[in-house]
Amino acid sequence: MSYESVFQRPAAQREAGGYPPLNLPQTLLDLSNDDPLFHRHMRIRSFKRGDIVADAESLQRQMFVLMKGSVYLVCTNNEGRRLVIATLETGAVFGEGALTNPGEPNVFAEAAEDVTAWSIPATEARNMTIQYPILGWGMLQTYGRRLQQVENSLEDVAYKKLPERLASLLVELGEENQGSIQGVSHQALADRLGTYRETVSAILRDFKRQTLVTLGYRRIEIIDNDTLKEIAGIWDW
Repeated sequence: MSYESVFQRPAAQREAGGYPPLNLPQTLLDLSNDDPLFHRHMRIRSFKRGDIVADAESLQRQMFVLMKGSVYLVCTNNEGRRLVIATLETGAVFGEGALTNPGEPNVFAEAAEDVTAWSIPATEARNMTIQYPILGWGMLQTYGRRLQQVENSLEDVAYKKLPERLASLLVELGEENQGSIQGVSHQALADRLGTYRETVSAILRDFKRQTLVTLGYRRIEIIDNDTLKEIAGIWDW
């Protein structure tokens, strides 16, 4: 069955009919292999953790498909302070400035881990989104996830103190890495929370004194995940 016939079915019908949820990267790989026109407009690039996947100008001139890994969308102010405004996972479609112009002038994409991304130039992005609706679908899915992250962040800022927010972030990262958070600096945590590195370091030292974590160079080992969840206000019902 072609990808078009499956994609055109409503999501609930796809699942009820025995079709798994749409795997965007795999579907695009299949499409690239089957359609030379689609493949011709794609540029494939790989990035290491910490590399700039797309600067602000690139986000206005190209559309990106995240085929592997995750990236941070980072906003900077005039003083150079950084804030991670979204974390995009495999399958995300971003760089909407290529379709709408203009994009956000102070936002860039940074690799949170090793990344493979496809890029489409703005001159082709609009036509390809029309010709291949799965790209537009992927962008809408990405928008939805980004909005959810923004809502969650605003709620945390409004109702939670910084130790609670840091505890929540540590629990999240620990669950992704079996309790051992590797390669994440105090500055990176501060960027996620919109605060200063020194503030994060002070809270981490307090967590260490309470025997909740151990600290090393770019390494945090979670010792008492249950207490961190209590501090974060995360309850397992």
